[in-house]
Amino acid sequence: LGRPSMKYLLERGLTKEIIDEFELGLALPTNDALTRHLTKMGYSVSDVERAGIAFKTDRGTYWDRFRNRIMFPLYNHFGKVIGFTGRVMPGNESAEVGKYVNSPETPIYNKSKVLYGFFKTKNDIRTANTAVIVEGQMDFLMAYQDGVKNLVATSGTSLTSEQLKLVRRLAENLTLSFDNYSAGRAAAERTIDLAEANDFNVRVIVPPVGSGKDPADVVRESPGKFKEIVEAAVPAMEYYFDFY
Repeated sequence: LGRPSMKYLLERGLTKEIIDEFELGLALPTNDALTRHLTKMGYSVSDVERAGIAFKTDRGTYWDRFRNRIMFPLYNHFGKVIGFTGRVMPGNESAEVGKYVNSPETPIYNKSKVLYGFFKTKNDIRTANTAVIVEGQMDFLMAYQDGVKNLVATSGTSLTSEQLKLVRRLAENLTLSFDNYSAGRAAAERTIDLAEANDFNVRVIVPPVGSGKDPADVVRESPGKFKEIVEAAVPAMEYYFDFY
């Protein structure tokens, strides 16, 4: 990690230990530094493209998919890296540049079957008989750092039936954390229906997370508080009654 990206992550509240544990990194701002590095190591450029690391331009050259981004490796359930999420470097956000870029579907990465952090937390989920589901890597990392270990995160996609079946092998209970805006509420309702169809007992986290602060904000402002909020989650039906 370069100094600006490390500064950003530390300011967001992550510790150096968590940054190292989850192998966060930096994609250089150059067009093809990683592609050239991998081909020099002996990999064929076609395999680099198939892995979702590079793409072919209209001119027939190959560019790195991730450039000038903070990188979050995505792991399969055995802890092997199968893809990436890249967050644009702070200060470089624009309408033309997506804030987050994810690896495309590849022979080894199917986003509908992967949950961020699951390889680290599956034993804690089994022990607690409950999985806490948050949206995004930063929410996961901050909550994990704060002591909530039985959790997973979605990565730029709605929760799928395949992901729920994966969790259902380990736990009967699901606790959901969603952003408190219309799309977040709609996602919560879709997920509640899907989870109940997969035979989960569903609870929903309510304010202050629901009042506009996401789990990462709560952890940064009040260490230890998110655990209390998780424990105070309400049954899905009570969530519906309160909201409507």
